[in-house]
Amino acid sequence: MKRVKFAVLSAAHVHTDAYVRAVGRNPDAELIGLFDDDGARAAEFAQRHGIRAFDSAEELFGCGPDVAIVCAENTRHADYVRMAAERGVDALCEKPLGVDRDDMLGMLDFCDKRGVKLMTALCNRYIGAFREAEAAVKGGRIGELIAVFATNKGTMPGMWFTDRALSGGGCVIDHTVHVADLMNHMLSAVPEAVFARAGHNLFQMDVEDCAVVTLRYPGNVLVTLDASWSRTPSFPYGRDLTLRFIGTRGSIFVDYFAESNRIYAPGERIQRYFGEDKDQWIIDDLVRCYQTGRPFPITGRDGYRAAIVAEAAYRSIAAGQEVSL
Repeated sequence: MKRVKFAVLSAAHVHTDAYVRAVGRNPDAELIGLFDDDGARAAEFAQRHGIRAFDSAEELFGCGPDVAIVCAENTRHADYVRMAAERGVDALCEKPLGVDRDDMLGMLDFCDKRGVKLMTALCNRYIGAFREAEAAVKGGRIGELIAVFATNKGTMPGMWFTDRALSGGGCVIDHTVHVADLMNHMLSAVPEAVFARAGHNLFQMDVEDCAVVTLRYPGNVLVTLDASWSRTPSFPYGRDLTLRFIGTRGSIFVDYFAESNRIYAPGERIQRYFGEDKDQWIIDDLVRCYQTGRPFPITGRDGYRAAIVAEAAYRSIAAGQEVSL
């Protein structure tokens, strides 16, 4: 069976390491190498992973990759996706797909016209507990869904994530898209309206670090999300992802990082996650798509529908009121 060849475009995102390791662990996948227009970043990343850093995109694409993993800064996703698409190469793009509606729609149109496939790296769809909860909700086990209380908090990542020109914003753009995609997928709809509040409460920087976002879906299903960068160094683990589904006849609680060991030693608290590797699953599933001819399961348009929820949250913050999507 033909091995699927991967190329990495930019090593800016913190998830790049996980994708490279995931490709290396899949026996049906092959990593050709990396191109990043930041030469120093490319050299450091390539040396750390023992892969090749190419001096030009042309040289990398000349090696015939099947798919490019785009891990650039948020506002540069379209540049790198177009770089792959104009050469007929499919792309797996980090979330958010983009930060501007017209820019994202232009990216999608560019890929469509060139017949290339675009997948968005919204890997939380692969979480087993979410899939079970989705089946239970759709099967009516908790009655009619009324509301969802979600958290997707993390540490303040620093780097370009706090540079609005590269990130498009702070914790709202960083964390809203994941939960928005899960709910869009579960409810087969996008929110009718979005209400959000954000603040600069923890750090002195240009972008927001704390935010609460409320999404109103058809049928008046309300989803409230704490999307803050509020996991300070005092927390034993830097991230969380929880969803509590409230129905007319029951509730379901999902805690992605529950599968972890907690160690309490003199002067320190340590938490080590040992559960599912969703980054591995998204790479493995993408490989299976090539092997079976199955379409990409999380499309560029899915990424667009999640990103415009975050965009609406920013409009709501600016307006001080609920806005329609």
